[in-house]
Amino acid sequence: MSLKKGIIGVDLGATNINSLLMSEDGEVLARDFRPSLGYQGKEKVLSQIFSSIKTLQKEGKKSGVSSFLGIGVGSPGPLSVSKGIIYHSPNIPGWENVPLVDILQKEFNLAVFLENDANAAALGEWWRGAGKGINYLFLLTLGTGIGGGIIIDGNVYHGAWDVGAELGHMVIKEGGMSCGCGARGCLEAYASATGVVKRTISAIKHNHKTIITRLIQNDLNNLTCELVFKAAKQGDELALWIVEETGRYLGIGVGSLINILNPQIVILAGGMIKAGDILLKQVKKYAMLNSLKASREKVEIVPAKLGENSGAIGAVATVLKRKGII
Repeated sequence: MSLKKGIIGVDLGATNINSLLMSEDGEVLARDFRPSLGYQGKEKVLSQIFSSIKTLQKEGKKSGVSSFLGIGVGSPGPLSVSKGIIYHSPNIPGWENVPLVDILQKEFNLAVFLENDANAAALGEWWRGAGKGINYLFLLTLGTGIGGGIIIDGNVYHGAWDVGAELGHMVIKEGGMSCGCGARGCLEAYASATGVVKRTISAIKHNHKTIITRLIQNDLNNLTCELVFKAAKQGDELALWIVEETGRYLGIGVGSLINILNPQIVILAGGMIKAGDILLKQVKKYAMLNSLKASREKVEIVPAKLGENSGAIGAVATVLKRKGII
């Protein structure tokens, strides 16, 4: 059995922890997926992170890993990459000013690197996914909220205080719908899964006819973004309008970012991309309408390739990038 060096990548969420053990050349050696139990508070989450990493260390030794180069963690922010501190996570009680890097270094005696989860996803797609071989890209994670990651000349863009690339909070409609961040009119408020559900509920309450009411058994609490897309694929008029409107909002945001960043590729990740072409076609259409010809001429807009593993793979890539290996 040949000896190899391993890297552990942890994708931390309030609901689940998805961790991978990989080799330097990108081979997945072991996986661990478990609930983060965020509702039980800070200490329980830390315990789950420890257990996940220890499980991968044990699996690594079985598969011939001789040593570990480090641990990368992708986490929701706001956070400080340079200080290794997560300032706040609204979905984990007590998760305030957590010095996660110091905590993990003391526990495992390994190099530990922290990254914003959307930045990690962008780096993962750059290393092993849809952005492989491309040095200028940005990624949008489309889920409950909208996150963003930017790669410039092969490096993650962090901004002056490590809070750059909050792409979901660009304002696309002044004075518009309220956003979870406290502002109004953010892209996230309109085009996230949460925004899709809110706009659909509003339309139903205004007596728009739709098969969605049957799908949710007339209980608006059962409504999900996935059901809206399902109804659209069945030709429901209201659902199709919601999907087109969502694509328009996303296209406005993507088009503006294309003008600003001049990327080679735009990657769409997260649960909403399961909608497929019914959404992607609208995003492409409106992105082209809302960007300059010189900026949009060669750009591609594509779905992510790494699926639910993009964050964990990006956390591994974070270790390799910070150590100058890739």
